[in-house]
Amino acid sequence: MIRCFHPSALYNCRKGQSFSRKGQTTMPASATNEIGIVVYPGVQAAPVHGLTDLFGIAASIALDQQRDDRCPLRVTHWQPAHSRDAKLSCVYDSDRRGSPQPRILIIPPTMVDLPDPSVPAGVVSWLRSHHAGGAKLVSVCSGAFILAETGLVAGRSVSTHRICAEALAKRFPQIHVDTKQRIIDHGDIITAGGFMAWVDIGLFLVDRILGNAVRAETARFILSEPAASEARYFAGFAPRQAHGDTAVLKAQEWAHIRDGRNVSLASMAAAAGLERRTFLRRFANATGMTPIEYCRAIRIARARELLEFGNTPQKEIAQSLRYKDVASFARVFRKATGLAPGAYRNRFGLNAVSPDDYGRKSASSSKLRIFEAGIQPG
Repeated sequence: MIRCFHPSALYNCRKGQSFSRKGQTTMPASATNEIGIVVYPGVQAAPVHGLTDLFGIAASIALDQQRDDRCPLRVTHWQPAHSRDAKLSCVYDSDRRGSPQPRILIIPPTMVDLPDPSVPAGVVSWLRSHHAGGAKLVSVCSGAFILAETGLVAGRSVSTHRICAEALAKRFPQIHVDTKQRIIDHGDIITAGGFMAWVDIGLFLVDRILGNAVRAETARFILSEPAASEARYFAGFAPRQAHGDTAVLKAQEWAHIRDGRNVSLASMAAAAGLERRTFLRRFANATGMTPIEYCRAIRIARARELLEFGNTPQKEIAQSLRYKDVASFARVFRKATGLAPGAYRNRFGLNAVSPDDYGRKSASSSKLRIFEAGIQPG
């Protein structure tokens, strides 16, 4: 589960200051790496702010570990004044020294509707131009539509969220849509898809830029389990992945691709390339769960996703996730979330309580940010 945090406690970008976790303040020099986030019309705000927070935390951790005071990671936001503008302006900069020149550009997902091909025309040409200049392009879920508009992924495999995969393939038949892989890296272009994919791609880029040690500590910070009383408000499933056991990671990925359905101990052990007894021991040590508990958590996360993002009947959800019947599904779901499936949909579905209404009921604005991130397909 994603831990609740506020970026200013660690990384005050607008003032050009980095705050270490020990409370010390340092003044960074120009960032050695810069990631730009594209704020196009209709973009979902939660991944924009969430990625900014994640990179800020990683930068603060890296700053603690290095010997000089150079800012290890610069984050900028780029936005067109009008939808068709072919020139985007920097509207946010975490290190305002020098001219921003992002070498990585992230295209976040939309809020609800898919990107309108007529809206981001200027953004598309801007992205194409920066790619020609050597920038790496990264799309998250429905952000793949804008990436595909550039023509740069024709003939390539692209990852996206399941709920928009069919529409993406139909609109761009020249690309291969692959929802079985959460991240597809072509070197100059990276695509990510699936529930909370912005967290995956954020950690992926931290690993590439700042190294595995910083990625692991960042993951431990933001993916801590919330208090038990708060757990039902956090949709999704964020398992341990920074444990370093590559065999177990293979089994985890194998189970996630299948949504935890029809997955046996023997098949997971085979995916890991381990003998059953060895696999059981190493899996429990790495994840803190048994394979059965792990697959059950994946299925519940997928059920939450289906309840939140559409009107799929509970019977179909139960069948798709291989539950014996609706009653069995409802019993397991209630035990995991504290709510019956119908009550969960009423409370967290797209037509349920708005984030603003929820915020008025919540004493924590930070919880609101994570709530917004958790109920959207990104």
